[in-house]
Amino acid sequence: MKLKSFLCYLFLLLICSCTSVQKYNAQIDQEISVDKLKKDVNFVQKKLKRYHPKLDWYIPKHEIDFKFDSFKKSINKAQKPNDFYVQLSSIFRSLGHGHTDLYPLFKKLDNKQKKRYKESKSAFYNYGFLVENDSIFLVKDYSKENQIKSGSKLLYVDSLSTSQILNKYKKTIYGDGYNKTFENNLFNRSFLNFVTLEENVKDSVLLTFQENGKLVTKKSFRIYPSPKPKVVEAKKDTVTKVSKVIERQVKLKQKRYGYNKTTRKYSKELLFPNNDSTVALLKVNDFRKGKTKELYKSVFSDIKKHKVKNLVIDLRDNGGGYVNDAHYLYSYLVKDSKQFIGDKIVASKTSFGQSILKFSPKISYPVLWLVSLYTTLVTTQNDQNEYELHVPFSRVKIEEDLVYNGNLYVIINGGSYSASSLISTNLQANKRAFFVGEETGGDYNGTVAGLMPKFKLPNSKLTMSVGTVYLSPLEIRQEIGRGIFPNKEIKQTLKSKIKNQDVELIWILNDIKQNNSAYKMVLD
Repeated sequence: MKLKSFLCYLFLLLICSCTSVQKYNAQIDQEISVDKLKKDVNFVQKKLKRYHPKLDWYIPKHEIDFKFDSFKKSINKAQKPNDFYVQLSSIFRSLGHGHTDLYPLFKKLDNKQKKRYKESKSAFYNYGFLVENDSIFLVKDYSKENQIKSGSKLLYVDSLSTSQILNKYKKTIYGDGYNKTFENNLFNRSFLNFVTLEENVKDSVLLTFQENGKLVTKKSFRIYPSPKPKVVEAKKDTVTKVSKVIERQVKLKQKRYGYNKTTRKYSKELLFPNNDSTVALLKVNDFRKGKTKELYKSVFSDIKKHKVKNLVIDLRDNGGGYVNDAHYLYSYLVKDSKQFIGDKIVASKTSFGQSILKFSPKISYPVLWLVSLYTTLVTTQNDQNEYELHVPFSRVKIEEDLVYNGNLYVIINGGSYSASSLISTNLQANKRAFFVGEETGGDYNGTVAGLMPKFKLPNSKLTMSVGTVYLSPLEIRQEIGRGIFPNKEIKQTLKSKIKNQDVELIWILNDIKQNNSAYKMVLD
C-alpha cells in the first residue's frame, strides 16, 4: 500500500512538473500589456535607486531619469517578454555597469527532454567560430565528414540569419563604462546562446556558409553518447591499486586547482611554454575555483624551485570572481600587499545589509539578519556624502619568501573583467607588470559588484541583477569609463585563430629572447 501511494505521489509530481514547464514556456510567447510593461520599468528604476551606489557614475542623474521617462512613453504596444528584454536592455546599456544586467527567458526542458539530452553535445559542438567585423566566421570544422573550409562566413542557422542575431542581440551586451572590448569579447563567446533563444534546443540545424564566394550548406546533428559497455570487475591486483592511487591524485589536483568539467580547464595552471624552465606561464581562467591558499602556495613554490626569471600571467577571458582569490595572486607579486581594495561605497546605510537578505535563501534569515545589522552599523557617511562600507572583503596570509620579484608580463583582453581588472589596475599603478593584448572590459577605476541580488520583474518575469558595492582599486585615474590599456596592443585575428597561434604569447617570448628590450623601456 505504501509503495502504491509512493508511486502515485511520484506520478503526480511528474505531472505537476510537466505542467509547470508548459506554463512557464507558454508565458514566453504571450504578449504583455502596455500598462504592465510600464510597471516593470518603474520596478527596475526603483530597485536600481535602492541598491546601486554609483548609478550616475557615467551619466548624470537627470539624464537617467529622462531615459526612463522617455522609454516608458515609447512603449505603445503589447510585447512578448524577450522582445521587451531587447528594448529594456538599452536602458541598462546606457548606464554602463556590466554587473547590473537584464536576462532573457529561455524555454525550459521537461523531464523527458532532460533525460533525452543528458550528456549529449550541441549540434554546434564540432565548430569553432569567431565574430569579427560584425560577421561570424568559421575557425575550424572538427567534424570528420564534408568539412567546411576555415574562414568561411556563417550566413544562416536554418532560416535565421546571423546578421539578424548580431543586429538584435549584440546591443544587449555591455561592460563597464564606454569601451567596446567586453561586448565584442562576450558576444563572440555567447552568440550561440542567442541562437538557442531564437531557435530553442534542437536535434539538428542546417548551416549555410559562404565558402570561396559560393553558398554551401551542411546539416549538423546533436551528438548523443554511445551506449556504455558492460564493465567486467577487475581482479584486485597491483595494477588496480596503482590506478586507484593515480585516480586519487588526479582528484586532489582537480580540487586544489579548480577543475571545470565543462570547459575541461583548470582555474589556474602553471605551464612552461618552451625548453627554458626560467620562463613560466600562469593561466588564470577565473578567480572562482580551487583551494586558493593551497593553490597559490603550490604555484609560487614551483616558480621559486625553477628559479623563474620571466613570469607571464594570462588573464584573457577571465571574467573575475572572488576578490580574495585575486588578492592572493596579487600578494605573491608585490612586496606590500596587505591592501587590495580601496573605497567600498554602497547606496545607503542599510542597502548592503538588505542585499544580503535578498541574495540568500529565507531559511538562513535568522543568522543573516545579524550579519545585515552588523553591516548597517559599520556603514558611515564620508566627506562626499557617500556611504562607505567598512568591511574587509579579503584577507590573505602568505609565505613572504615565495613572493615573486622577477620580470612580470600580463596578457589581457576584453574578457578580462571585474576582479581581473582590479588586479590589473593595481599592478599597472605600481608599475609592476608589462601588459600585452587589448584594453580590458572592466573599468580601470573599479567596478560596482559585491553581492549582486537578482529581482524578477513582476509582469514580464525577466530577471535583473544589481551591483551593490563600488569596489575601487588602490589608485584611480582621471579618465573614467575605460579599461586598463596594454603597453603593447595585440589583437587576435581570424587568421591567427585559424593557425592556432597565440600571438600575444609569441610576442612576449620574443621580447624575452631579446633581453626584455620592450619590457625594460617601460619598467626599468
